[in-house]
Amino acid sequence: MTAIILRFTKPWPNKTSPIKIRFGDDPIPELPDPPIRVGSIGMLCGLVMDTGQSIKQKISLITRSQSHGTHALFAWESILLKQQISMLWNASPPLAGETFAIEWQWNTLVPFQLDMNWLVPEAHSQQAMSSWIVPELQQTVLGMHWSQAAAKSQQISVKLHFGEQLATEIALSYTNIQSQGDNKTVAWAPHAARWVCSSKYVPPVGKVTLRFSEPWINSTSPTQLRFTASPNVCYWDDGGGLIDANPPLPTIDFKIPIEPQIRRSYLMQPQISCVRVSDGVALVLKSVSISQSRSQWASSGSLAFSSRIDAERAANELLKISINGYDFYLLCESPSESKAFGKTSYSATGRGRLATLASPNRKAINYVNVVSRSFIGLMVDIVANTGWTVASQITDYPVPANAFSYAAKTPAEAINMMANSIGAMLDVNDETQTITVIPQWPVVPWNTASAIPDVILHDGVILEFNERIDIRPDANAVFVRGEQQGVAAKVKRFGTAGDNFAADIVDKLITDNQAARMRATAELANAGNKVQNSIRAKVMADLPPMRPGMLIGVRKGAEVFKSVCESFSISGSVNESTGIVTVNQTVTLLRNEAMA
Repeated sequence: MTAIILRFTKPWPNKTSPIKIRFGDDPIPELPDPPIRVGSIGMLCGLVMDTGQSIKQKISLITRSQSHGTHALFAWESILLKQQISMLWNASPPLAGETFAIEWQWNTLVPFQLDMNWLVPEAHSQQAMSSWIVPELQQTVLGMHWSQAAAKSQQISVKLHFGEQLATEIALSYTNIQSQGDNKTVAWAPHAARWVCSSKYVPPVGKVTLRFSEPWINSTSPTQLRFTASPNVCYWDDGGGLIDANPPLPTIDFKIPIEPQIRRSYLMQPQISCVRVSDGVALVLKSVSISQSRSQWASSGSLAFSSRIDAERAANELLKISINGYDFYLLCESPSESKAFGKTSYSATGRGRLATLASPNRKAINYVNVVSRSFIGLMVDIVANTGWTVASQITDYPVPANAFSYAAKTPAEAINMMANSIGAMLDVNDETQTITVIPQWPVVPWNTASAIPDVILHDGVILEFNERIDIRPDANAVFVRGEQQGVAAKVKRFGTAGDNFAADIVDKLITDNQAARMRATAELANAGNKVQNSIRAKVMADLPPMRPGMLIGVRKGAEVFKSVCESFSISGSVNESTGIVTVNQTVTLLRNEAMA
């Protein structure tokens, strides 16, 4: 049978309960004839109600509330741990409150440990100890030997606390003690530091040199020397007895030359690498050569790249080149390309990092010092706001206002001109961007015998040695003067007559006696015949690249001659077929001919 669905489309105010449903004039169906059983006839009436979709309601409480308080209660009952946390909220509108109850039931007691760190002041006690050194008797030690000193009784007490031994006390008692003998010793302290004075003749240490300044016509032979009593001669005895209590300490500002060890064979693995400083991109080189002399303000170099890509990546970039662990910087400026039948090569030339202060990276300007400044102060002003700093190993001096000026020069050219004006040179550290002003001759040629060299070379590391004579006019004096606000001075070598003059020097920066002395020293050092040596050597861990201005010692047989490094060059190449890397350095040395 089918279900009957009733739909109510409008309200019926006169409804009464129960509702009776009557069906219209349809005829009543006739019942079938038996056989039927009692209770087998019935009617099923069902009502189906459409309630529609369930309606959901979401209530959001959006209030700016803060925790008003938190109460925590912990209770331990042997193995039962209860914790109740109550949180009160201050809200608008206020909430009724919320309580969280958390119970833990563990099998073991939960321990709780509280650590407290105390901040206390420093120790308030102070102990002072004084040691006395006097030449008199300090103490007398009396020693006695005893006989029949055996212990007659002994008591040992042991204190225990909770099963652990805390202390053990041993008590010994003696009886029948008699004196057997005594031994006396005397201890003397070292004598105190003091001045020791005497009127006796004190012979000098070493060889005695006698100089007779004027002739003595009444002299007889043999000549007798008599040494009379001299006035008090004192020396300081710092005490300490046989062992000096205050030994003299060597100065820590001493110079130790670099000298490679002498070996039967030298095993080396040369390495060459190149990266771009801006982003660290690695470049592959076939060969590299870097050189610099005392007259240059920056090093110069040439590079050969392995591919066109490497050459394009290096164009107009600052490169960091590592040769056997020593770093050099080159600004790749002039790339070039060469083609031959079946072969194309890519190369470039460049200058050191100081080229960033030269053309075309910097424009040439004019400059006048409108205020009085020191020499190094002028250099600092020129390179200000460029990232470079200036250091000095020369004697600084004042330069009056309007005494120094230049026209159409870049910062690098200007500071190099200033250094040359006073007989100095620029020692540039490309890594730290530091410009150090040093003398062109850190050790003048006539004083090299007593100087300590920076590097000493021997036959084991010298691959090639050449020597020639450089003919130059000699001089032992020179006139140096400034311009409108300068000074004029005659400078001569100490110990000479000063009668052989070099060409006069006129420079606007000779504004002080110190400037005149430094410039004249360089001019006199350059005068006279020179011995020029060209030495080729390797670059090792104990033989770094030599730089212009260094004092180089060379062992030639049993003697060591010392020369100033005029120029250096370092080269490295990679064999294309075998991949073997070769690294060499070549230095040019200068010394006076008389020192040969």
